[in-house]
Amino acid sequence: MSGGVVKLKIPESITVEQEELHADLADAARAGGAVGEAAQAVARILHHHFVREERFAMPPLSLLRPLSEGQWTPEMAEALALTDALKRELPRMLEEHKSIVSALKVLAAVAGQEKRTEYAWLAQKLIHHARMEEDVLYPAALLVGEYLRLRQRAART
Repeated sequence: MSGGVVKLKIPESITVEQEELHADLADAARAGGAVGEAAQAVARILHHHFVREERFAMPPLSLLRPLSEGQWTPEMAEALALTDALKRELPRMLEEHKSIVSALKVLAAVAGQEKRTEYAWLAQKLIHHARMEEDVLYPAALLVGEYLRLRQRAART
């Protein structure tokens, strides 16, 4: 990354995982019956949450590798607008996770009752994904912002 505008793009590993989870949830929503209804309820809650994540929570993570390798350009500070938005929105996003996890627990229970173990497993994967975001991805994105702010200050002095 040298000079110019920094293109913040969600890391491919995250994009692939989220696309797989979306596809699996869409499959569950088409399953019909109580499983389908429960999956549709999860999808409704998740949609706006994923949009917010894709807008400002995940793109700063694209800077983790270059920053960890010692790369730095002043243009990277463009990500501060995103990490500042994440910091403001984090309480709301964590509350959404509570609603999402509650809906996923319903999906897991219904899937268990209907002997649809693949959808119970999907619900557990999505719960794990939410916890991973809370424990790793969101804090990492916030740390990117803090590091950028420090580098920006150091560059000014």
